[in-house]
Amino acid sequence: MLKLLLSLRYIQWRRNFSWRKFLVVLYLVGIMLFMIVGILFASSDILADLLDELPPAGLAIALVATLALPDFMLKMMLNTDAVVMDDFLRTKPIPSNAWNRFMAISLMVDPWNLVMPMFAALVGSFLLPVGVTVLAVVAALVQSLMLSWLVADIHKAPDIEHSLPLWIGGVVYYLGMTTVGIILVMMAMMFHLPGSPWTELVLFIVLDIVLTVVLYLYFCRMRAYDEHEQHASNIRSVGDVTLFSTEYLSVLRSKRFRVPILIFTVLFLLQSYTLPSDGVNQLNIPLYFLLGWPSLFLGQWVFGIEGNYFHGLWTKPYSIEHMLLNKYKFFIILTLSMAVLLIPAIFLMGLRPTTLLAMILFLGCGHNLLMMPTCLFSTRLDLFTSSFFNYQGASMRVTIYSFIILIPLAIFAFCSLALVPFWGDTIMAAIGLAALAVHRPCIRLLARKWKNNRYENMERYLN
Repeated sequence: MLKLLLSLRYIQWRRNFSWRKFLVVLYLVGIMLFMIVGILFASSDILADLLDELPPAGLAIALVATLALPDFMLKMMLNTDAVVMDDFLRTKPIPSNAWNRFMAISLMVDPWNLVMPMFAALVGSFLLPVGVTVLAVVAALVQSLMLSWLVADIHKAPDIEHSLPLWIGGVVYYLGMTTVGIILVMMAMMFHLPGSPWTELVLFIVLDIVLTVVLYLYFCRMRAYDEHEQHASNIRSVGDVTLFSTEYLSVLRSKRFRVPILIFTVLFLLQSYTLPSDGVNQLNIPLYFLLGWPSLFLGQWVFGIEGNYFHGLWTKPYSIEHMLLNKYKFFIILTLSMAVLLIPAIFLMGLRPTTLLAMILFLGCGHNLLMMPTCLFSTRLDLFTSSFFNYQGASMRVTIYSFIILIPLAIFAFCSLALVPFWGDTIMAAIGLAALAVHRPCIRLLARKWKNNRYENMERYLN
């Protein structure tokens, strides 16, 4: 049975293989490698001083700890293969043990497990001795395999009761590994204990092996049906669904929107809180994109979601202007939701409340209004496919129009760098209030243009 499963997976992989995606991935990896090599060469003097103070094994520990979070996020986005048997395989005499062994082999030969060890080998060849580099690559490889099992368990978990311990364990592992690594490296620097970082690096490898076994056993004991279920787990009353509720329900239920918004929100949030306190009120690009990212991402296709059922909406008593106003209000609510995450930065990092309020008005009212014209050329989006290298629904007009986001970004940079804080915040707030004041006539004009081309728009939603 194991041989049959492996042959079926190979046939599936061969049929789904795309040279275009493969070349794009190679291009992106090559760009990242080129950037890393350039940074290493540009900071050679600083790294030389760092190598004099920090033991080589300590640098390896920091390197492996740094690769954990991007490796986990990479696997969450890219490991989309089924982790439980579908209905076709479930009807065959395939025991669960054979499927579990098949999953173990599939995860071990997954080529994405080699990405982070490759980066570790590249950085280690510049900074570390050969022996330490080999040990760091082994640690990164074992850690990558352990994270593959963690992601597989999360995907297989049928409910929050099974997935919550995995998320908590992942956070504890990452924080604990980072904290212990920093403590032992500092001890090695202060008390000249060169053996402790070596010991910790070996313990990391042993710990990851133990965790991999634990996650494999957890995977084997979980009972779950095919995650690609074709039926609804619960049924909502028709009266509970409104035109506005379709905005957030489509985001919550669609993997294409939910995963990128969640991942990049976490990234921008971490970058915003790791900035030095004296720079949080300056040109804070992570804070800018944290507030504007969800509406910027969804604003590329204003009617892309509705394109799946627009012919039904056309028969309902909803005007185009009403739907556009509904979308504009939803984008403002998304910006306000992101702003709530930055309230602790006012007390912890000294973020000026006036700056936060000005950016809410500027991005929520002004920037979001700039995204509304995409309703004139947005196409239907497949909501239940992965967003990774997914060009379905894209068009040249949307790509060209997307460069308009550089205008508010340039205004934000000018207000942050060329003006004093008071006048910078005042100008951004004034632009946002002006956009809020004129949003109804602007949306009314867009609705009129959409209705003038309604036959072309309706036919585009069918493609």
